[in-house]
Amino acid sequence: MRAIALIMTGTFAILAALAWAFQDDVGLWLINPSRSYEAYTPPPAPGYASDESWLARGDGDGPVDIFFIHNNIYRGDGRWNAPHDRDDQLPFLRDVLLPLEAGPFQALGPLWAPRYRQPTFYARFTQKQPGRASRDTAYRDVSAAFSLFLAERAPHRPYIVVGYGDGALLAARLLEQRIEPNVELKRRMAAAYAIEMPLSLGAFGDMACSRPGQPRCLVAFAPVDRRFTRYQERLRSRTLTLRADAGYVSTSDGPLLCAPPSIPAETEALTASSAAPIRTELWAKCEGGLLLFGPPEEGALRQARFFGRQWLPDRINHFYGALKLDAFDRSAAVLALLKDEQRQEEIDAATPPPFGPVEEIEVAPINTVPTDRQ
Repeated sequence: MRAIALIMTGTFAILAALAWAFQDDVGLWLINPSRSYEAYTPPPAPGYASDESWLARGDGDGPVDIFFIHNNIYRGDGRWNAPHDRDDQLPFLRDVLLPLEAGPFQALGPLWAPRYRQPTFYARFTQKQPGRASRDTAYRDVSAAFSLFLAERAPHRPYIVVGYGDGALLAARLLEQRIEPNVELKRRMAAAYAIEMPLSLGAFGDMACSRPGQPRCLVAFAPVDRRFTRYQERLRSRTLTLRADAGYVSTSDGPLLCAPPSIPAETEALTASSAAPIRTELWAKCEGGLLLFGPPEEGALRQARFFGRQWLPDRINHFYGALKLDAFDRSAAVLALLKDEQRQEEIDAATPPPFGPVEEIEVAPINTVPTDRQ
């Protein structure tokens, strides 16, 4: 019996060691839907005329409208896309993700936050057709919600588009397909924010913000705790991102964009359990297309790292304060620009059109009319 016990203990120790060594692979194996997209029927699409399809629908006051696409929290249960109306997700989305992710922007104005058919986390790490198709399904939802957002808001107001996680790719696709081709939509956009997923530098570099306070541009960064070296490698080489034509391409196909907000040495972070932002020192630097940051000394601000926990939306927003200041500055800049442009339009409308070119008039000689006397 003792020998059997020793064998079982040794076997368990070996299995535990293997699970620890290959924990990311174990995590992915657990969430793999294991079937093709062709053999799968996605859940019904949301009806955005109903308030039930929104986490927030024009809630709040202020001069700038916010269209917010929440992070993906669907770990998968054999499907490639989650039903948009899963009741078990609602408390976390409403009570945790909204304050953490939309919080930096909510003081600026009304918030629209659609629920959508989220792709499974596994779609983030596969480069095969199901990963692409599940994101296309999610984008159709978000694009439909964006159309209603445009219909319900006052068209003269500025706005911001924000996306986290897979929502970052959806926000970038909205920017590329819906906003950039539309002069008036681009003119009234304070900024777009694509956070936590890498974007292609070749596809989005020309849209990126190049200085603090610059309006009508893209803030894009994928922050990763510098301890998570395997996750860094996965994001740089084995993750899908967007091409310029809104298709998908591996992140290994070219350089990645890292255009973060200004991050002061001392900034504010927010956790799900904190009643107010926490002052902290945060080191952050763009390296290889990712924004690597040092784990804060405060234990409450350290992200979990084992068995795929580093992939999941954490209960921490390390960049809460930096994003809040950045969004305020870019919103103030676009408001000032729009005001100046409106004033110029009024001046132009009140100014009479200029005269045409002056023509010289030649004086013709006077010819007398002959009479009988002549």
